[in-house]
Amino acid sequence: MSIDRIIASIPTLSTDQRKGMRTNAVERLASGDPKWAKDAPLLLAALDAQEESEARSRNEARTARMAELENSTVVERIVTAFELEAPTSTETKVIQALLDHPGGSCAELSTSIGWDPVAWDMQFGSLCSRRVEVLWPLEPLVREEANGYIRLLTTQHRDEHQTIRYEMRPEAVAAFKVLGIGKAR
Repeated sequence: MSIDRIIASIPTLSTDQRKGMRTNAVERLASGDPKWAKDAPLLLAALDAQEESEARSRNEARTARMAELENSTVVERIVTAFELEAPTSTETKVIQALLDHPGGSCAELSTSIGWDPVAWDMQFGSLCSRRVEVLWPLEPLVREEANGYIRLLTTQHRDEHQTIRYEMRPEAVAAFKVLGIGKAR
């Protein structure tokens, strides 16, 4: 196949296929083969151009989506945050744990999914921090707190033993219902 046909096929290839194509082009260029001395740089430039084009498109779509959020409800913002960056299977377990055990402590929530008793709150805070630019308007006071991201989607209180208990904010419960995560409460 000619280099022009290979380059023309790039937009139809998956990310993994392009990664393999890039690896092959780099290896062939390094081999010193005179044919690839001319073709490999062309192929690498075309791969770079495709990646840049896709990144621009993703950024434009994200920017447009963020602009739409200015007048959105809290539920819409949460839904958008998790549509822009879909939850991983681990994040879904973390969310589900709190939906299934409202008022649970970190230890209770962690052990409900088979984890070390101190893991749940760090994971939940991490999933919030990954989406903070969309979730941020929910709780502007959190900005002043270290590790406050967890409060973007939860409320907390201390029980009589001074153990922190977590509740999902009602808006988050509604948003996760829209997203198909958790059961209705």
